Amino acid sequence: MTVADPSHYDVIGADSRAAKADLKAAYAAALEQAQASGDAEATAAVRRAWQVLSDPMQRQRYDDQIGLTGRGGGSASAPAAVPAEVGGGDEAPEDTGGDAVVAAGASVVPGPSGVPEALEQPTIGRRMTASLIDVITLLAGYVALTAVAYAGLSGDTARYVALIVLFEVLVIGLFVVPTIRTGQTLGKRFTYIMCVDRESGSLPTAAQVVRRYVVPMVAVPALLQMGAFLALFFGLSYTMGRDQVSLADRLARTAVVVARYQPPRPGRGA
Repeated sequence: MTVADPSHYDVIGADSRAAKADLKAAYAAALEQAQASGDAEATAAVRRAWQVLSDPMQRQRYDDQIGLTGRGGGSASAPAAVPAEVGGGDEAPEDTGGDAVVAAGASVVPGPSGVPEALEQPTIGRRMTASLIDVITLLAGYVALTAVAYAGLSGDTARYVALIVLFEVLVIGLFVVPTIRTGQTLGKRFTYIMCVDRESGSLPTAAQVVRRYVVPMVAVPALLQMGAFLALFFGLSYTMGRDQVSLADRLARTAVVVARYQPPRPGRGA
C-alpha cells in the first residue's frame, strides 16, 4: 500500500481505535453508500476492508503493516492499558489458577468488556511444544488404560470396543472438557497459550470445542492408523500457514493466542 492509498479504516469511514461494533456500523453505512452509488469497485473495496478489520488477528497484522500499532493508533493502542500485576522482572509467567494466565510484565490492553481487541499470536515453537505435551499425555494415558482393558477382557471384539471407548473418553477428558472450561489443555497451560473464539476473544462455546475435536474423535475409531495420521495432520495444520490457523480452528472459528488476559464466558460481554 502506497502513502497515497486510503487505509481500510478510511475506506469504511471509521477511526483506527474503533471497537468492533463501531467498525461494523461504519462498514454497513459505507457498504450501503457504495452500493447505492452503483460503484462496483468501491463496493469491493469496502468488503475487502471489512474482511480484514472484522478479524482481530488480521486487524492486528494490518495495523502493524501500516504503522499504527504502538504509535497511538490501531486496535492494539486502545486508550487504557492495564498492567498485569503478575510476577516481576524476568520471572516466568505464573499460573494464577484461573481460566487463563497473564504473562509476567505484560500489559493487557482491553477492548469492549475487557476483551483485548488485538489477539497476540504465539510462536510456532510454543504451539508445537503444547501439541507435543498433549500428544504425549494422550498416548501415555491410552497405553496405561488399554493395558488394564486387555488384562480384564477376552475376545477381539470386546477389546476393540474397549479401545475405542477409552480413546473417546481420553479425548473428551484431556481436550474437550478443559477447553470448554478454561480454553487450555494441559499443553496449552504449560506454554501459556489458550483457545478462544476468533471473533470475540471469549472462551469458545461447547459447540465450537466439539467441532474443533470432532475429526480425530470420528477418524481414529473409523480408520484406525490412517485415522490417527489424519487426526495428527488436522491438529498440526497450523504449521502450514503464516496465520497459524489450523483446519480445526477454521472449522470451529477459534484461534490460539497468548494467554495475556482472562477470557469471559461465551455471551458475557464478548
